[in-house]
Amino acid sequence: MESYSIGTLRRMGPGFFPAVLGGLIAVFGVLIALPAFFREGDPLGFEGRPFLMVCLSIGVFAFVLERLGMVPAIFALVFCAAFAKPGANLIENLALSVFLAISAVAVFIWGLGIPIQAFRWNI
Repeated sequence: MESYSIGTLRRMGPGFFPAVLGGLIAVFGVLIALPAFFREGDPLGFEGRPFLMVCLSIGVFAFVLERLGMVPAIFALVFCAAFAKPGANLIENLALSVFLAISAVAVFIWGLGIPIQAFRWNI
């Protein structure tokens, strides 16, 4: 793994912006979470199913993206993540998949010119 130098404020290196951005996100996360420890009310329980399905959907997206392309990977991601909520609506998930697939192709492939294939037939 390659390490990018951070540099100084006068001469910023390629790792400066990601390091500062990561630090700011961590600080803001703590500032947002800290007041929750002092609020009144019942503590929230941990629900494993949504956590597991969202993590699994990210893995499925990465697996399908390499083999079938971006559009099938987005459909797999949405339908896998839909199992996080009991009683998920098939029509809503299909509409969301179509919207996200069209948006992703428009932004990443056409707009930014990233060399990702929308469809790939290498199984």
